[in-house]
Amino acid sequence: MAWRKLLTAPVFVAVAGSVGKTTTKDLLVGILSARNSVAANALSLNAAPEIAKVVLRVRPWTKYCVAELGESGPNTLDSMLTLLRPAIAIVTNVGDDHISAFGSRDAIASEFYKVALSVPEDGTVVLNEDDPRVAGMTHGLKCRILTFGLSEGADIRARDAVCNWPAPLEFTLEYQGQTIRVKTQLYGRQLLTSALAAIGGGLAAGLTLEECAAGIQTVSPPEGRLQLVREAGVIFMRDDFKAPYWTLAPLIEQVAGAQVQRKIFVLGTMSDTNLKKEVAYVRVAEKLLEAADVIVFVGRFASAGLKLCNPGNKDRLFAFSRVRDACDFIHSIHREGDLIVLKGTEKKDHLDRIPMSFSGSVNCWVDDCDRHMFCRECSHLLSHRGLPAADAAKSDIPQNSLAVSEQLPSLDMDEQVVIGLGNPGTEFDGTPHNVGYAVLDLFSNEFSMEWQEYPDAWIARGQVARRDGSSRRCCLVKVNSPMNLVGAKLSRLADAIGFGAEQCILVFDDINYPIGKVKLRLNGSSGGHRGVASVLEAFQTDKIRRIKIGVTDETATVAKTEMVLRKFTPENLEKIKPAVKLAAKRLAELI
Repeated sequence: MAWRKLLTAPVFVAVAGSVGKTTTKDLLVGILSARNSVAANALSLNAAPEIAKVVLRVRPWTKYCVAELGESGPNTLDSMLTLLRPAIAIVTNVGDDHISAFGSRDAIASEFYKVALSVPEDGTVVLNEDDPRVAGMTHGLKCRILTFGLSEGADIRARDAVCNWPAPLEFTLEYQGQTIRVKTQLYGRQLLTSALAAIGGGLAAGLTLEECAAGIQTVSPPEGRLQLVREAGVIFMRDDFKAPYWTLAPLIEQVAGAQVQRKIFVLGTMSDTNLKKEVAYVRVAEKLLEAADVIVFVGRFASAGLKLCNPGNKDRLFAFSRVRDACDFIHSIHREGDLIVLKGTEKKDHLDRIPMSFSGSVNCWVDDCDRHMFCRECSHLLSHRGLPAADAAKSDIPQNSLAVSEQLPSLDMDEQVVIGLGNPGTEFDGTPHNVGYAVLDLFSNEFSMEWQEYPDAWIARGQVARRDGSSRRCCLVKVNSPMNLVGAKLSRLADAIGFGAEQCILVFDDINYPIGKVKLRLNGSSGGHRGVASVLEAFQTDKIRRIKIGVTDETATVAKTEMVLRKFTPENLEKIKPAVKLAAKRLAELI
């Protein structure tokens, strides 16, 4: 604060908004730096400590300091504005980013309104005329106001904007009777807001319209914001910094209009949606099937997108819970001339590893690492971390076991295949994660089925009596694999002994239900269960019947993910026993 008080000559600029802040900031820096010294926060480092750092980097002879301000909840901008004291403020838009923290868009708008109010009478506020909440921030302002947008009433107005891949964004700009054609290096019509906001900042700083137009042409998009990347002849459009649900529609519209041989859309973790994850993915999948040729969902809830998979589009819609498996799949299908669009949440997905894998080595395949940085900046990039690829799990199977079908039973066409999920090893007996194994053990005893051990699975077969007096053939399977990797070996087993997803029934634990609850479901996503996700990915369908057994002790103090690998307490063991019996009964009825 003491240093900021000494900086009387530099002009401080604040950029706020739900999306487009980083692009606006970088474009404005490009415009201003043509003839001035400019300081700015790097990348998207926009929390309060980063604002303090950029202020400390400003020198008395610095002409401008441009800082984007990140809002994460109510009042988070207060300390930044007290320190920055901007003479120029820019507000791009109000969306649903961090809506869970704020509660509503109006609350988010109120936080951004503080940015406008912080500008003194001799300063300038630059506002988006096309966003009603931003346009309404003029109330109570005594400073100069510049508005931008497509609206006729905007001071800085764009018209005739075009952005059809492979051509970048360009538009005609009108300001105070002047007209100029502006060309950019930006790919995406949705970036027009950032371009106009940056030009508004340049005009507020005293530059001419021609200088603003010339400066903006020199700036490439920031990393992970509709950034064009070419790796080993493959073209990627990286928009993988964050993926709020509300921002997907304009990107999908852009992909739909792209003039290219084939469009592959890779979608990672969505954020900031009031919808259930499963519903959100299905709605996005519906739109993507009209816009792209191949859709690849990635992440914990990726299997939700498989709900729309049917015989007509089974070669277009795919889901993988792990980025590594999605990357291997893209390597296997890509062709020259493809446009591959990556949309995800950086700290959850790190989709930037996909293009990097085309031109170099990527050894770290950890998912959900929560590191808020792109992988090129990470010291772990070349470290061997994360689970092996699904193909590697398949190749672990000895050639004299599942690969040789003569050693395995040959199933009937209508034989029911029941897969109990669990972790092999006596140390996992009696844990919530192994109730799937427990149900199959009880079931096999009731119907006198004997288990046969194979190198990679335990299999038991027999007849299950039906109510009408007949019986049906049944095959019980416990794959000898860690639960999260079960899909690869199950797929190999399915090929070896001949069964499909329509014959399968999954039995497994569910941390979303209290201990003892048993639920039958005929299809659907994995619900975040990594073992189930692995199976759905192996068959690339969500149309697999399942029996779920609730295992959550709501009085437990440990995290649910940790609880599932701890043995049941004596009290909970008594609760789970009747649930296992009920699940076995429901299984017999389902068969």
